[in-house]
Amino acid sequence: MACISHFRSNSDRTLMCQAEDLAERGKFRAAVEEYNSALAVDPDHIAFNVNLHLGLCKVLVKLGRAKDALSSCSSALEINEELVDALIKRGEAKILLEEWESAVEDLKIAVNKDHQNHEARELLMKAEKGVKMSKRKDWYKVLGIAKTASAADIKRAYKKLALQWHPDKNVDNKEEAEAKFREIAEAYEVLGDEDKRARYDRGEDLEEQTMGPGGPGGFHFGQGGQTFTFHFEGGFPGGFHFN
Repeated sequence: MACISHFRSNSDRTLMCQAEDLAERGKFRAAVEEYNSALAVDPDHIAFNVNLHLGLCKVLVKLGRAKDALSSCSSALEINEELVDALIKRGEAKILLEEWESAVEDLKIAVNKDHQNHEARELLMKAEKGVKMSKRKDWYKVLGIAKTASAADIKRAYKKLALQWHPDKNVDNKEEAEAKFREIAEAYEVLGDEDKRARYDRGEDLEEQTMGPGGPGGFHFGQGGQTFTFHFEGGFPGGFHFN
C-alpha cells in the first residue's frame, strides 16, 4: 500500500510509512508508537495528521482499545467530518464500548454516505441488534446468576427466589411479591429450557408464552380475575399454592 502524499518532509513520509507497514504486518502495538511519534512532529499539520489519527484509530480498534480509538477517530472527524472510514471505525469502537445507540448514529451516517460499504452495513446491523438486546430483560440478572450457570444452578436459583417472593410469604407487600414472583417464573421459563436459553443467548426474539399447567412449577395465584399457574419440576418445597 502506497503512503499518502501530504507530507512536510521525507521524515514525515518515513514515519507514516513505518506506521502503516507495521499495521499491515499485524504489529499493532509498534504501529501505535509510530503513529503517536508522527503525530508529535507537528500537531497543527492538519493535512498530515488527519490520516495519522485515522490510521491510529484503526489500529487501536484492532487492539480492543476502544476508548483510545474513539478519541483518535473523533480527532480525525474534527478535521474532516466526511471521512467515512473514521465514522465506521468510531462506530466499531462504540460497539466495543457497548454504546449501542451512539454507534448506530455514526454507522447510519456512514451508510448514507457510502451505500455500498459492506463493513458499515454489517456493523450497523450489529449495533442495532445491540440496542435491541440492551433493552430486553436480563433473565440472568433476574435470577441472580452468571451467564455460564449450569441447568442445576438455574433451577436452584429459581426455587430459592420463588420461595422468597411467594405472595403467601409476603402478605405486607403482596402486590410487589406477585410481580417479582411472575418475573422469576418468566426467567425460568426461558433459562430453564435448553432451546429457549440458547435462542435467548443468541439474541433471538422469543415469543411471549403464557405459563400454564405444562410449565415448570406448582404455584397458582389470581389477580384481576386471572389465574396464574407456575409449576416446578418435581414439586416445590413447601407445597405453596394460592388463588
